[in-house]
Amino acid sequence: MIDDILRLEKPDFKSLVETRILLELKTARLAALRRTEEDLKNIEEALNAYSTKVLNDEDAIQEDLLFHLAIAKASHNSTMNTFMLIITPEIITNFEKYHVCKPDMAINAIKEHEAIVNAIKMKNPSLAKEKMKEHFSVLYQYCYET
Repeated sequence: MIDDILRLEKPDFKSLVETRILLELKTARLAALRRTEEDLKNIEEALNAYSTKVLNDEDAIQEDLLFHLAIAKASHNSTMNTFMLIITPEIITNFEKYHVCKPDMAINAIKEHEAIVNAIKMKNPSLAKEKMKEHFSVLYQYCYET
């Protein structure tokens, strides 16, 4: 049914980004409340994979996606996780097309990802949400200032 609803009207890129922001703020918050040690391990592994690729000057778009999906999974909300699985790949593949993120931002994103992980590790939902919001500052600018 959800697939049918999403097929009714092809969402524009900005709509997908706005939806992703809303979902990810909530999944970060829920992950901080509900994460297990296994979830934390998966998030940290995804962060390490992302960091390794970035520091080796390799494309890390897929690893970035996997990091955010690990957080969504740790929220233990299967519907939000499914929505993330549906919309995030489409967004990430269009980042370059719409010139949302610049390549030099990846190094800074490592620190932002680490801050999100630390908030989730501390089980601090408001901090996790705030750190995710800071991480998405460029997306906010894209959605609301263009």
